[in-house]
Amino acid sequence: MVYTTEERVFIVRNYWVTGSFNQCQAAFLRKYGGRKPPTKQTIANLVKKLETTESILDIHAGGKPPKSDQTVADVKQRLQSPKKSLRKLSQETGLSYSTCQRAAKKAKLKAYRVTVVQELKPLDTQKRMAYCEWFMNLFGEDNITWYSDEAWFHLSGYVNSQCTCSGSRTLSKFIRNSSANKCLYNF
Repeated sequence: MVYTTEERVFIVRNYWVTGSFNQCQAAFLRKYGGRKPPTKQTIANLVKKLETTESILDIHAGGKPPKSDQTVADVKQRLQSPKKSLRKLSQETGLSYSTCQRAAKKAKLKAYRVTVVQELKPLDTQKRMAYCEWFMNLFGEDNITWYSDEAWFHLSGYVNSQCTCSGSRTLSKFIRNSSANKCLYNF
């Protein structure tokens, strides 16, 4: 059973005053009521721990010490630049990659990569329409289905980058089939 620091101090003091395991257990029951009293072995271990280590607290179980608030603040301040990667930050600070990663998580920062994309201009719409007309003429009069690497961005935040498109001869409207929802796309 795990005892609080206050309970441990009470157990050791009471044992030193009375010198009896039974009286120490009875006093513990009187003070803390419903809690199970410590066993003789527990009392003896607490007394021995105080005499040898001068502390009744548990020894640190090992592992890495927790990250200080200073480390987290330093990582947060250095990650303000969106171009800085965690690897570069690790080299800069001398901390390990995983420490930087954990500190960024603790600071509620998310690692992301900025991707530069080409902006669509009004002239691009005409070029896309010309390509679509050429593509439709390539297959003749039949309705066709093809796969595109085009991404669809919804106002709800949903992005589908693997679309199945069905075309019609008018090229004014395309209907995208998706497991999430149906969507109408106009050129």
